[in-house]
Amino acid sequence: MLAVITGSGFYSLDSLTDTNARTVDTPYGQAVVTEARWNGGPPVLFLPRHGPDHSVAPHLINYRANIWALQNAGATGIIATAVSGGIAAEMTPGSFVAIDDFIDFTSGRPSTFFDERGKVQHTDVTQPYDAALRARIAQGAAQADIALIDGGTYCATNGPRFESKAEIEMMRRLGGDLVGMTGCPEVVLAAELGLPYASIGVISNPAAGLAERDLSVPEIMAVLDQAVAPLERLLGAVITEETS
Repeated sequence: MLAVITGSGFYSLDSLTDTNARTVDTPYGQAVVTEARWNGGPPVLFLPRHGPDHSVAPHLINYRANIWALQNAGATGIIATAVSGGIAAEMTPGSFVAIDDFIDFTSGRPSTFFDERGKVQHTDVTQPYDAALRARIAQGAAQADIALIDGGTYCATNGPRFESKAEIEMMRRLGGDLVGMTGCPEVVLAAELGLPYASIGVISNPAAGLAERDLSVPEIMAVLDQAVAPLERLLGAVITEETS
């Protein structure tokens, strides 16, 4: 059963039916997981990482509780969304990206399940985004006639502030293609639990310094509003393929 983790602008999805939200107690705190069906069909788990009303800032999200709770609820894989600023020229507002690598610039976030003495484990993240799930996303995009950029390196920052022009230029020189605030440590925690994980980058704006004017939150939200319908079609194609 796939789990869907969403971010800014995607706090609920019309395709979720027969919903049952429940609070899961984990060793890392509580997380709210919604059990549902996708348009009355395949079962799916749903978790908006900022909460249903965007009340949790990126650096305050309990990533460990969320990932642990999804596995405990029966998730066999995770499809996440990552609202992002575009760094690469082709990543313009409204674009969808099948992310394939990351650079982690976050700090101060609990980023591992193995943080106790005597509990040492090193996790390989050479391919942090599951190849099979990424292929399913690409196939779903083709079926739904949705343009998808296949591959991109995601740069994760703490937030909640946006990045500076100099920071974006640094990321560009390091090979970063898009930037957001929530992709790490989420992807690493999934890897530690052996949960296949893939992420769809949703480009909401040009990154700092790459637009003719300063970033505007209302403009970003307007782009995300337009992305809801195609994103649901894409997710639906992936979820249906999972159960076919």
